[in-house]
Amino acid sequence: MHYVKVIRDTGSIFVREFQKKEKVRKNIKYREVDEKTVALQFKDGDTTVEIVFEDSDREPIVLDAFGDREQIKRYLGDKFL
Repeated sequence: MHYVKVIRDTGSIFVREFQKKEKVRKNIKYREVDEKTVALQFKDGDTTVEIVFEDSDREPIVLDAFGDREQIKRYLGDKFL
């Protein structure tokens, strides 16, 4: 599973990306997901989280459960450790 954490000036949200049918005009859609759901799947090692900085030129960061613990704590929080 792949989730995206969007960091904005006003806060952050977790979203899930999924594809719609080919005939639809915008075939990629985003749906907001609860942080607890993402944390549970992240701890199981089944998912990756992409950190996107919306109001910045920084490159996105992709984290998984086996990555650097300092980055996980910094960008996702203690719930994900």
